[in-house]
Amino acid sequence: MTPAPESTLPVAGAPFDLEESLRLAQEASLRLREATTAEAAVRAVLDWDGAMADQQTWSASQSIRFRQDTGDEKARAAKARLDASAAALAETRRVFLATLATVQPPLRAALADRFGQAVLDRWACELRSFNPAIGEKLAEEQRLQSEAMALTGGARVDFRGASLTLPAVAASLTSPDRETRREAAAARWGWFAEHRETLDRQFDDLVKVRASIAAELGRPSFTELAYDRMRRTDYGAADVAQFRAAIEEHVVPLVERIRARQATALGLDGLSIFDEGVQGPGQSPTPGGDAPWMEDRASEMFRDVDQTAGTRLGELFDRMREEGLLDLAAREGKGAGGFCSFLPSLGVPFIFANFNGTAGDARVFTHEMGHAYQGFSSHAVLELGDQRRCTSETAEIHSMSLEFLSWPWMELFFGDAAPRFRAEHLAQQIAFLPYGCAIDHFQHLVYAAPDATPAGRHTMWSEVEQRYLPWRDWGDIPHGKDGAAWQAQLHVYQYPFYYIDYVLAELVALQLMELSLRDPAAAWASYQRLCDAGGSKSFRTLVQEAGLGDPFDPEIVRGVAERSGATLTALWGEPGAAS
Repeated sequence: MTPAPESTLPVAGAPFDLEESLRLAQEASLRLREATTAEAAVRAVLDWDGAMADQQTWSASQSIRFRQDTGDEKARAAKARLDASAAALAETRRVFLATLATVQPPLRAALADRFGQAVLDRWACELRSFNPAIGEKLAEEQRLQSEAMALTGGARVDFRGASLTLPAVAASLTSPDRETRREAAAARWGWFAEHRETLDRQFDDLVKVRASIAAELGRPSFTELAYDRMRRTDYGAADVAQFRAAIEEHVVPLVERIRARQATALGLDGLSIFDEGVQGPGQSPTPGGDAPWMEDRASEMFRDVDQTAGTRLGELFDRMREEGLLDLAAREGKGAGGFCSFLPSLGVPFIFANFNGTAGDARVFTHEMGHAYQGFSSHAVLELGDQRRCTSETAEIHSMSLEFLSWPWMELFFGDAAPRFRAEHLAQQIAFLPYGCAIDHFQHLVYAAPDATPAGRHTMWSEVEQRYLPWRDWGDIPHGKDGAAWQAQLHVYQYPFYYIDYVLAELVALQLMELSLRDPAAAWASYQRLCDAGGSKSFRTLVQEAGLGDPFDPEIVRGVAERSGATLTALWGEPGAAS
């Protein structure tokens, strides 16, 4: 098995004096309560923030070490300690936030002037999200999430005589050979079918503990609590429902046309589920080398971006390579998925991925590098961690936009196949929008009926899938036909109600993509402003101040769908393409 790369990241089980860190945070909260001047209040907040940075760095590093090798006993033990500490960590924040709520208006105004009203609004969301009474249930939720992660991270799939990880077998879903794709889909979904009851039980346990937490906090359902957990301050469930309706009206028909074109290009009467990842005949673009080779190309790309666009992407990337802050290659026992974690005490990000040799590797890599660059940029200009830390729909703008802004350099990875990569990338991102809405709508249904049976939840998904993904054909794959395909979406287990944030961010990223085609300098300038601003303002305010349209406006959704469709036609080089 390929080992995890050497890194400056703290090792699993590295010593950390949690009690002392908690004491320092509590002391800062006490000083905030006793503050009589703006200077004293600001100093207390900054000291509390320093303690939080140490806790977040420890927490992130232990989570990363666990995901690097979910079977490692030391990493498991360290993650278990972290899970058991969840209540104490949350209580530290709650004590501070509760103290903040008692601060006299003049001092609160001074804090808002120093750190921004958006930060105080998000802190209010957090305060509503926790109470000491839910400590044990919160720890149980963390334990259940780790259990689900370990199950999928340790999955092995028998495929054509080899025992492969789930990411490895998924690579064959883009094979130009249809029979290979069919067998890969059958093998992958066969694993989920084999473990369906366990996955249903894990999710049922999570839904019930989350509903119980919400009830303990006096919420009508977990949905309202989840929105506060996500620190959403300038939109709610009704806005999201309107947004999903706009996607259904303006984007679903566009994706139906994309799928019809795919079928024609592949010489098929219609697409099966295992055809959706292939846009046309022949081999889809794949990177010219493995993870180390891609790192070399990326270093060249980001250095050139620094020269042409005035960013610090190359500087950051080279530092991450030198300090072992990249773990990109898939291997046995490694947790699924990809992510970026920022380590505030160290001032650096860490990127985790599972490369499988497909075009998706370049997308995952640039996506996570976008997160990394935002953390790095805002860390340099904003003093408070909660100013730098974005709500997730804002954070996903940085990641998804960098996928598009890096288009001019894709020849480094794909050579002559780069034009096809760009067309397929855009088609896939447009097609993602209805899927993201389906996942979000499903979760709203689930938490509106927390006592539903697993079979009832499968029915919910089938109905949602038919609404947002009417072209989907599962053929002879029973797991999908039975409405259980949502089980493959890790976010449903780990990060409830997160997924719509990708869709919201994509609407903004597509606007930046269009701007970059007309005025690259303006697009990069807008992107840098967003990265520097971090989470210092609310989502809709940040988008507006970057000169971009509000994705909750149905007319913005309509315009993005029309322009993106025209751009895709141009990339395909078809008659009538927009210039």
